[in-house]
Amino acid sequence: MVENELEQNEVEAAPRRLRFEWLAPLWIRPRRVLEEIVHQDQPVWLAPMLVLTLTLLVAVVVTGAAQPSVSGLSGEVPSTFEYFTPEQQAQFQQAQSLQDGPLFRYVFPAAGGLIGLWLVWFLMGSILHLSLTLNGSRGSHLAAINLAAWASLPLALRFLVRTGAALATHQAVANPGLSGFIDSAAGGLDAFLRAFLSGIDLYFLWGIVLLWVGALPLSGLSRAKAALAVGVTALLVLALQALPGFISAQLSGLNTGGSFFFF
Repeated sequence: MVENELEQNEVEAAPRRLRFEWLAPLWIRPRRVLEEIVHQDQPVWLAPMLVLTLTLLVAVVVTGAAQPSVSGLSGEVPSTFEYFTPEQQAQFQQAQSLQDGPLFRYVFPAAGGLIGLWLVWFLMGSILHLSLTLNGSRGSHLAAINLAAWASLPLALRFLVRTGAALATHQAVANPGLSGFIDSAAGGLDAFLRAFLSGIDLYFLWGIVLLWVGALPLSGLSRAKAALAVGVTALLVLALQALPGFISAQLSGLNTGGSFFFF
C-alpha cells in the first residue's frame, strides 16, 4: 500500500513537458498563461514547437501539391532554345522535370522550413535572454526559451493561411510580409531589405507582443526596458532570418521574397 502511494506520488511529481492544455487559453488569457509559463523550472517548449512543425509541414505539402507542373517546355524556355544542340535541349528538359520531383516540391522546402523554424526559435530565446540580462533581468535562459516557443504560436496561423492561399491560387505566396514594397529585381541593400521585410506580418507582430507580455513577469523589468529588449530581439532575429534568402538571391538571382524558409 505504501509503495503504491509512493509510486503514484512520483508519477504526479514527474515533470510534464507536453502542456497542450495551455494552447487554447493562450489565445484567450495570454497574460495569465505566459506568466505561468515563464515561472516553470522545466522545459515546456515542446508542445508549441510540435504544433508549429505540424502546420509548417502541412503548408509545405499542400503548397507543393497545389503548384502547377513546370516540366516540359510550357513557355519557360530561353529565347535561343531552338539553337541548342539536342544534348543541351535534353539537359534543359531534364532540369525542368527535376523541379516537379519530390525533392524540389517537398523535401527541400520541408527541410529548409524546419531548420529555419527550430533555429530561429532557439536564437530568439537566446537573444531575448541576453537582451533582458543586459537590461538588468535575472531571468533564466530556460524561461526565455520556453517563452520564445509559446510566443511563436501565431506563426501557426501564418502557415495555415498560406496553406489556404496555396489551395485557392495553386501557387506559393510570392511576396510574403511587407516584401512587396521592394522591387523583386532589386539588388544590394534593397535585396536585403526585401528579405528583411518578408518576415514582418501580422503574425510576427502578434508574436512580438506576446513576447513582450511574457518578458514582463520573466524579467521584472519596467515596461519600457522590457519593450527595448524585445525590440532588439525582434530586429536581430529578422536580420538573421533574412540572411539565407539574401545570400541565395545574390548567388542565384532568385527572388528573396520566397525562400525555403517558411518562417
